Amino acid sequence: MTTDNPGSTPSASGNTDADRRRALEVLEGLRSYLVAESAMQRRSEKSMNLTVNDISALRYLLRARERGIAVGPKELGDYLGIQSSSVTVLLDRLERAGHIRREPSPFDRRALIIVPAVPVDEIHRAILGDVREELVEVAAALDDDEARAVIHFLDRLRDTIDTIDDLSAGRDTKRAGR
Repeated sequence: MTTDNPGSTPSASGNTDADRRRALEVLEGLRSYLVAESAMQRRSEKSMNLTVNDISALRYLLRARERGIAVGPKELGDYLGIQSSSVTVLLDRLERAGHIRREPSPFDRRALIIVPAVPVDEIHRAILGDVREELVEVAAALDDDEARAVIHFLDRLRDTIDTIDDLSAGRDTKRAGR
């Protein structure tokens, strides 16, 4: 395969050097955003007395509720990468603070599901902190096509990261079994 553009030699995956440079710029921009968001999360933790795992759990539970998915303690622990005893401590803390409720599972009477106990807007305020409106303004400036592209891109990145984590966990399990 040849191209008319020097410096645009396709790689084995079909991407040119220019494609790779653009991809790295996008990923670097995303990393910069994640650093800023992490700092904001730490500020929220301090002001709301929430830990990183508390905020991650609430975000996960919110997404699950929006998608109509029931989440139990095991699924939450798997997502957060923490042991069941730590999940229990986390859930006790969130329940005492009024952020979640434990309810009987509609699918298995022996199991519990975890449900956010406060309105979505209140959880969003708690998670996003003081700059929520500025973030909303930036996102609202996207047109429909841009918003769909960003959402699609971020969903694909998340799914890829989850796949990488799943593959790594499988390799670690195989190594431990040797």
